[in-house]
Amino acid sequence: MINIVKKISKRIIFLIFAITNLINLHFKIRVIGNLLDNLRIVLLKISGSKIGYKSVVHANVMIFNPNNLEIGENSSIGSNSEIFNYSKISIGDNVDIGTQFYINTNNHSFENTKLPLSKQGGISKEISIGSDVWIGARVMILSGVTVESRVVIGAGSVVTKNLETGYVYAGIPAEKIKKI
Repeated sequence: MINIVKKISKRIIFLIFAITNLINLHFKIRVIGNLLDNLRIVLLKISGSKIGYKSVVHANVMIFNPNNLEIGENSSIGSNSEIFNYSKISIGDNVDIGTQFYINTNNHSFENTKLPLSKQGGISKEISIGSDVWIGARVMILSGVTVESRVVIGAGSVVTKNLETGYVYAGIPAEKIKKI
């Protein structure tokens, strides 16, 4: 009985997060916008996310499953981002993520030639983003990817494979551009 009450209360808290998530006052009344950012973090933690000190999730960030989200210290997720975390997504310390970020741990399966593609289900793989990473606006990171520490990903890039430490990546798909 106690477990059911805990689950229901976590879902109610997550619903309150979703409602406060719709309010973006950063460009009108910054003080209230900052308070709402702090409230969103508290609500996400109560809902099951692990979020470090001084990290921020800005307004209009869609999060599928708060239990599968870990964010380190002093990290930021820009507004209007989408986090489809069917599996765990971990984000390290000092990560700056731009607006309209898209990340998805799920991918479609298409191995069975006798079934329609839409009926074959999906495969979910964890995504890991290291520390000291800068991710530009409108970046997309797909299932199973590991972004090592100290990486820059240029705006509009699509990350389909692992990215190694110490480089700037950009493009569709993201490729090494230069050493940091």
